[in-house]
Amino acid sequence: MSNNVDSMLEAVSKKLGITPQRLKEAMQKGDLSIALENMPEKDAKKLKSILGNPEVIKKMMNSAKAQELKKSMNK
Repeated sequence: MSNNVDSMLEAVSKKLGITPQRLKEAMQKGDLSIALENMPEKDAKKLKSILGNPEVIKKMMNSAKAQELKKSMNK
């Protein structure tokens, strides 16, 4: 399980141009501004619109993948 999460963090961090550790720390703090720093403007707008919709966030946070990620980050 942890290997999948590490792989996911690695892939996302590469796309964002940051280290996996920096991404993990930002996620643990709830600071998503790090994701917006290097993100193309079009994608940043999409992310902001998602973050502004509590129902979408609730569905995402209740997904199995999100629960798995949360468990692995709390270790």
